[in-house]
Amino acid sequence: MTRTPTRLVTIPFSHYCEKARWSLTHCGVRFAEDPHMPLLHWLPALRAGGGRTVPVLVADDARVLADSTDIAAWADARSAGALRREPAALALEDDFDRQLGPATRRWGYQQLLPREDLLELMRGNVPDWELAVLRVTRPLATALLRRGLEVTPAGVARSHAKIDAVFARVGELLADGRRYLTGAEFSIADLTFAALASPVLRPAEVPFGIPADLVLAPAATAQVAAWRATPAGRFALDLYAHQRGLSA
Repeated sequence: MTRTPTRLVTIPFSHYCEKARWSLTHCGVRFAEDPHMPLLHWLPALRAGGGRTVPVLVADDARVLADSTDIAAWADARSAGALRREPAALALEDDFDRQLGPATRRWGYQQLLPREDLLELMRGNVPDWELAVLRVTRPLATALLRRGLEVTPAGVARSHAKIDAVFARVGELLADGRRYLTGAEFSIADLTFAALASPVLRPAEVPFGIPADLVLAPAATAQVAAWRATPAGRFALDLYAHQRGLSA
């Protein structure tokens, strides 16, 4: 049977897509990225055999995986355990997926949706026709994203508190001087935490993300600086500075 190249359907700046992307590159799995804008990603994701969410991986053996955790497990299996996945690491991965990921996504969209220059920031990273469609439908698209992701003052406040709580728990884990979250070796827990924290830490090493030097509102800029200064924030930034480069 002829194998087709592995393809990863993404929203370029999605942190769950970054988790999948990092897992694949860390495990040495070659793939082609198929990036799309929010809302307009639905059709490519469905056509690939997934649902209405990304990432969706279409493997070179035609297997379809529609979840970043499943993609990470598949990549690890392809590379003979290159990404440590012991029970403690898997438990942390699941916690970060459920708690941190939705919270940082909501906080990040709160900063991005009002920006008039958002579409231009994505030029060259997604099909031009998608930018043209969203330019015309911007008010409706923005309203759909706000409603779908609960980007409301109350929702963002809850997310802010959840981010603080997860960062505090990670800081407690690191307080004994361990190098990584589950001990002496890099694992899926570390990768997941760093990737899902990236919308609020804005590391420069995130590929295809919103530019790290993008100027945010003063309050958001101050909050990013505060999160970056925590033990958990410094840990994630260090992972991006050292581990992410090794995976690229």
